[in-house]
Parts: sequence; structure tokens; C-alpha cells
Amino acid sequence: MKYAITKEFTFEAAHRLIRNYSGKCSNNHGHSYRVKLFLEGENLDESDMLVDFNETKKLKEWIDGNFDHVTMLWEEDPMIDSLKSFGNKVLVTKKNPTAEHICELILAKAQELFENSNIKVQCIEIGETCTSAARIYPLKN
Repeated sequence: MKYAITKEFTFEAAHRLIRNYSGKCSNNHGHSYRVKLFLEGENLDESDMLVDFNETKKLKEWIDGNFDHVTMLWEEDPMIDSLKSFGNKVLVTKKNPTAEHICELILAKAQELFENSNIKVQCIEIGETCTSAARIYPLKN
């Protein structure tokens, strides 16, 4: 048997897309992001749980510390220095700060946090609006 759980988190952040992009999202704008963590495994613990939902708080704390109320910008965005000079929190990314790239960053951290357990990260989903989301699955080795 395989078991799966989902935990949802939220954060507020701004971003803009300027790397090889010319649409309206090249303007700085914000979202109320929804992060869904999907965990799976074949065994339950001694409390008959895949994992205590309380254990997922470590990912939420990392998300809050790195993404909440920041402006996410590609590393070559000329706005970075200006925002920092006014004391704004800026998360500098190697790629456009799209929902897909944010998924990559959060997936890597989730895998690190749960690597020594009997559970696996099935996927991460990022909802950018109430109608648009991206999802990333780890590659199987």
C-alpha cells in the first residue's frame, strides 16, 4: 500500500519577469502564493501516521524566512540594488522567478528536510492565482 498526505502553506510576495519575457508580468506585481506539499510513503509510524503534520512546519518556517513579503527578482534585474537601498527584502534567483522556478527551490528544500525519513516528496505545487498553478515532480533515479 502507498499512503499520501498534503499540506498547504501560504506566503505573500512580489516578482516580475524580465528574462526573455515581454508580457504584462514584466511589471512588478504581487501574489498570495499557495504552496502544496505532497508527501508519500509505504509505511505508517507507531502512531499510524505517514508523518505528523506538525513535522511539515519546518518547511513552512523556511518558506516564511525566505519568501514571505519579499520581492523575487532574476539575478540580472536592475531593480535589485534600488530595492535593497530602500531596505526591501529581495530574493535573487538564477532564473525568472516564475511559479515553476519557485517550485524548484521549494522542492529542493523539502527533499533536504525529509531525506532521512521513510517518506518521499511526491511533488510541490505553487498556486500563483486562484486559477493558475505550477507543479514539479522529482525525477526518479
